[in-house]
Amino acid sequence: MVREAFFAAQVLAAAAATAGVHHQQAAGAAAVTRALVSGVPIAAPDQIGALPADALKRAEVYRERERQFRSGLTPPKGGSDEELQLYESRVRVERVIVSLFDRQDAPKVAAGFALDVDLDREAPFIDELLRNLPVPWLAPYLNLIAGHRKLCAGATEDGRRQLVRARDGGHPLIRVAALHLLDAVAFCPEQ
Repeated sequence: MVREAFFAAQVLAAAAATAGVHHQQAAGAAAVTRALVSGVPIAAPDQIGALPADALKRAEVYRERERQFRSGLTPPKGGSDEELQLYESRVRVERVIVSLFDRQDAPKVAAGFALDVDLDREAPFIDELLRNLPVPWLAPYLNLIAGHRKLCAGATEDGRRQLVRARDGGHPLIRVAALHLLDAVAFCPEQ
């Protein structure tokens, strides 16, 4: 009887430990997803520590590039509140791209995309851009954003297809975010 109780306690402890690790991974993935799809600063290392090793390494690089980021966009002089909010939204997009991709051309591409993107019709704009994308390294990020926006708009099947392409695009942080969105309810800040 004592052995059976001890064995049962070991099984419960192992299950609790596994659930704890899964919860930490989910919380870390949610934090990465929020950063990539909303442009908020990436979470502190202790909040995303249970991610795969390649994602943790890329998160460190992301955090450093995010810290050093300087926008290439010019703020509107004497702009209205609406114009300033639009500018800030574009800077968030630019910052995510520069932070994700450690490439010499990333700042220029990020500023160009952030300036051109139709923020009211992001998914259709991205879909059109993906048809003839001059910088293929940006495709995983674009698929993540368009897939997320489609999920939030209720186009679940199209959104999931695009998230699979994002997941398979090779970038560890984008893979974490895409998997999180495929496995969970989409984080939709606009709703």
